Amino acid sequence: MNKKAKAHYRRNRNKRIREQIFDILGGECVDCGYDSDLRALCIEHKNGGGTQERRRRGGDYRFYILKQILAGSKNYQILCANCNQIKKEVLKEHGEE
Repeated sequence: MNKKAKAHYRRNRNKRIREQIFDILGGECVDCGYDSDLRALCIEHKNGGGTQERRRRGGDYRFYILKQILAGSKNYQILCANCNQIKKEVLKEHGEE
């Protein structure tokens, strides 16, 4: 498989995993209920630490999150981009990224 095909495969796989996570977690922002466009929704770590997890896990972090959720983890939620940004401001999570 060439580089272009691998990149296409990874994008599609990540999109499917992301959609599966949204299905499991309800597919809407837990704060405001926004659900009109999945592109504006974020998989959010309730207790912070998402940036470190992405760095530690690399390209498979969505698959890791999916496995955690399927195993019963309650550490993740869905937030829209606005609510996610507000949470970062309130909790002063800016140093994390």
